[in-house]
Amino acid sequence: MRSIDGDVTTRARIRDAAITLFGRHGFSRTTVRDIASAAEVSPGLVIHYFGTKEGLRRACDTHVLETAHESATAKSQDPAKLRDALTEYLANPAAYERELAYIRRAVVEDSEAGDSLFDAYFSLTLQILQDGARAGTMRQVGDPEATAALMVTQSLGLLVLGRHVARGLGQQGFGVEAIDRLAVPAVDLYTHPLYTDSAFLDATREAATTLEEKDGHGPRH
Repeated sequence: MRSIDGDVTTRARIRDAAITLFGRHGFSRTTVRDIASAAEVSPGLVIHYFGTKEGLRRACDTHVLETAHESATAKSQDPAKLRDALTEYLANPAAYERELAYIRRAVVEDSEAGDSLFDAYFSLTLQILQDGARAGTMRQVGDPEATAALMVTQSLGLLVLGRHVARGLGQQGFGVEAIDRLAVPAVDLYTHPLYTDSAFLDATREAATTLEEKDGHGPRH
């Protein structure tokens, strides 16, 4: 009989191997045998712990999302924790590469895994906006759902388009140097308006209101 701690360690080793291989090759191209070999266990043990490859993928999703949730909610409400998290990442970016590759692969695949990850990040971002407004660290936005969608698109877009972003910055790859350059401008965009007055916002609102009235939906408030 294995001890409970032994079971937890083995389960985590299988899950981590799956996160690595799913991120590297995609879900459909990765087999249970591949994962078992990487985790140095038998394929039967993978099935014993997770039931199916789909069950293993759900466990990977849960692990990646719980890690992101814990990190994001702490950083969004505490500037000191944001500073410490960025410092930790910039000091050891390789420690996060496995999860980042998993997210990158999942969101570009036309699959339930990609859908569930995007939906979870959307819900998390919406929660951060609502918590921030209640805490007074963020302003109340007019359309939280649309704002959350834009924020998630920006974050996940950096993962998907990282190679091109790095080229634009004159970097060899999307690594610590690129992240270091992007960190301050990213928060600056959320902190200070880019436009010097509301002229463009007013014009956009007017156009959107006109379109909604033509469609018969009335203006959005």
